[in-house]
Amino acid sequence: MTVDVNSTNKLSEEFNERVVTKIARICFTYIPVTDVRRSAVWYEEVLGFKPDLVWETHAILQPDLQLLRTDAPVVQNMVDGKALPRTAYFSDDINGYYKYLNERGVRTEEIIEEGECGWHFELEDPDGNRITIWQARY
Repeated sequence: MTVDVNSTNKLSEEFNERVVTKIARICFTYIPVTDVRRSAVWYEEVLGFKPDLVWETHAILQPDLQLLRTDAPVVQNMVDGKALPRTAYFSDDINGYYKYLNERGVRTEEIIEEGECGWHFELEDPDGNRITIWQARY
């Protein structure tokens, strides 16, 4: 069965004005971690996030990331036995970034080509949170 998303998901102008236009941007992406300080260093060194404030219980990094301490091991959301990524980021040079990470001992999966969408690979932070790195084809 094929569904025409454009015709079935049209929002009324009133809904668009009252709801959709009220969300300006993402405030934070929350990532659960077991050691906030260790994770703040990792996210800075590996992904380039800049720590603003770091406490024992949480950290604020820029742009738009919060690390929140969890008392239990991180639980992954799974689909067909595979852990889903918590978040994804774009890179303008996926091959260069992939090489950079591997030279520094960061475990990554292989780069996968996804046709018109581009290329991506996944890596894990120290707590096993999966992260996807994408490069758009165009």
